[in-house]
Amino acid sequence: MFDLVFFCIIFMVVYFVYYFIFDDLLKKEKYTKISELVILTKKFNLDKKKMNYRKLLNMIAIINAFIISFTITVINLLPDSWFVGLKLLIAFGIILILIFSMYMGYGKYLSKKWGKKDEK
Repeated sequence: MFDLVFFCIIFMVVYFVYYFIFDDLLKKEKYTKISELVILTKKFNLDKKKMNYRKLLNMIAIINAFIISFTITVINLLPDSWFVGLKLLIAFGIILILIFSMYMGYGKYLSKKWGKKDEK
């Protein structure tokens, strides 16, 4: 039960940090400097005219918060007797797997929603 509360607290803190950073960049119209947004736009060939940046950045904040909080919670569950280097290696693996899988899934969803159609 403590682990679920720990996960929720970390998730909420990280989400709000990302949300306020993205909201500030959106107000200043500097959203082109957000690396996640640039990568999703280029990799999945998204149409910038159709995109709703507020919804997109909100989902990116949720994804990043989940990745960070899940990794911290899993590493916290490991025994303290484990070598710190092994815990870091496990955390690195979890982060890579989550980043790749979650952003690929979200990118495919965005591609169907806001993707440019190949006009021939």
